[in-house]
Amino acid sequence: MASTIPGGDILSGVLNVIAQSLLLPVMILLVIFIIFAIIELGSILAEYTSRKKITSQEKAKLIEEITVSPKDQMCNFINKSNFNKHDKEILCIIANLDTTEYDSTTREILARNLLEGQENNVLKSLEKDDIVAKVGSACGLLGTIIPMGPGLAALGAGDMTTLTSNLTVAFNTTTAGLAAGSLCYVIAKIRRRWYQKDIGDLYDVAEAILEVLKCH
Repeated sequence: MASTIPGGDILSGVLNVIAQSLLLPVMILLVIFIIFAIIELGSILAEYTSRKKITSQEKAKLIEEITVSPKDQMCNFINKSNFNKHDKEILCIIANLDTTEYDSTTREILARNLLEGQENNVLKSLEKDDIVAKVGSACGLLGTIIPMGPGLAALGAGDMTTLTSNLTVAFNTTTAGLAAGSLCYVIAKIRRRWYQKDIGDLYDVAEAILEVLKCH
């Protein structure tokens, strides 16, 4: 069809050069994605073993302790909890907001700014997994389609060696892309569930602290 259009052969040739020139970058990206996915798998396993869970009962107990404790004692209970180090720092900053310098509205704004900053950091940490989950599968598809052109041309010419070589590349890139994409998708899903719970717990405790500060 392209040959019947004036200049079609030239355009077809240009597209063929572009498509074939993309194969090497796609293969390089797939190797990088596979290495990244393996590293992330080890990372999430290490995170799982070291992760301290906060049960509903523990959170309720912490909120109760914060509610009945003096203002200068709230950080002690926070530091004894299973929150991670950075979350403890945020909660202690909120607990130490000067009630004489800031009114309740200002304290809520400052607290919300800290909490939203932490939430953005958490979402940012998931971006790489999300990108590999989507782009990895796309690169696998590109790696499948690109070698098929020369492979079909070789089939028409009866060159089975070239056809076999191109089909091997196509299947290998598909496997690598799907493996990296699927693994990072699962990792991102698990981490998002963990982090959403952490952020929810952080907001609940911060709200309890702000309520206590209103009484001072």
